[in-house]
Amino acid sequence: MEPVPAARALVAELFPDALYAFLGGSALTGHRTSRSDLDVVVVLDGLAMPYRESLRWHDWPVDLLVHTELSLTGWADRDLAARRPTLPRLCAEGVVLTDRAGRAAEVQAVMRERLSAGPGPAAPRMLDRARYVLSDLLDDLAGATDPGELAFIRWQVVEESARLALTSAGRWHGSGKWLLRELRAYDAALADELLSAHDDPVRLAATAGGVLERAGGRLWEGYRADGDPFHQRLRHIASGDLTSETAQSSGMHRLAAVSGRTAGSGKLWMGQTHVAPSTRSADHHHGESETAIYVVSGTPSFVFLDPQDARETRLETKPGDYIFVPPYVPHREENPDPEQEAVVVIARSTQDAIVVNLPDLSTHLGRRPGA
Repeated sequence: MEPVPAARALVAELFPDALYAFLGGSALTGHRTSRSDLDVVVVLDGLAMPYRESLRWHDWPVDLLVHTELSLTGWADRDLAARRPTLPRLCAEGVVLTDRAGRAAEVQAVMRERLSAGPGPAAPRMLDRARYVLSDLLDDLAGATDPGELAFIRWQVVEESARLALTSAGRWHGSGKWLLRELRAYDAALADELLSAHDDPVRLAATAGGVLERAGGRLWEGYRADGDPFHQRLRHIASGDLTSETAQSSGMHRLAAVSGRTAGSGKLWMGQTHVAPSTRSADHHHGESETAIYVVSGTPSFVFLDPQDARETRLETKPGDYIFVPPYVPHREENPDPEQEAVVVIARSTQDAIVVNLPDLSTHLGRRPGA
């Protein structure tokens, strides 16, 4: 049986209620071997916890990635942030095996869009680190005398040269065979040269040196990575300095207090949200952010779908109460009071105030503002 019919039969047997599923990976390409497994992404409704499982099904080796719509988005975001888009590629470039929910094409379109956009230019700190690592390895390559150490160093030079070339070009990375595939897609000649030069330290050093020169040159002496977070100034953000230049949802007004722009924070966002009397916000989620909410005034309600029965659940609050919103959970804020504004203080675990507005609470797939 060919890979696609086999994967469809697997999903029909093991996951008859799947919302949608994809087959991706080497089994669909010219890289397929006798040992290639079926990389199957399955999306379920009501799954308690996403998981990965390797198994054998009718003599096929299978690598299962089983998700909810929320966890699929979350893990895809993590892959993209790490510049290694494994899960997005499986979905975007894969074959749809089933689509009971009618959303597989939309998922693929979003993943393709994000893949085609690329990871963007590397931050100077990331690029400097990659240059430093390769420069240090080239010194080790020149000085190594132990045959075993030399063998390991040579492969490290090959891999770090590939990573630096991809990083400096704003391209996606990979690990193992996928690093080679990404490099071949970007610069096949460089990939061939690195592989050919692996057993020749002099030639390998010259090839890696060329990668370094194109990325800005060797960087060892003078390289510095600040690692002292302890000697910094405190920041004071006065109440009148809060800014509305942050992501918004209809029905509410957000004011940023602590952010990268206002205070130089790297991991935290904090601010206020105001909900007018008899008003509700749009349904939305906050991406990978964990969100903590403290009720300052008013009696706001927080509405979400209970994962057990998909029913709307409303949490009623009063001043002094706290609410925790996990990553990617669709929800909305409501202010039922006809006269008093509701004000809350919000803290998030990401420096960016991620807000993904949704058409309803049951829609888990969204795009970041501006995407």
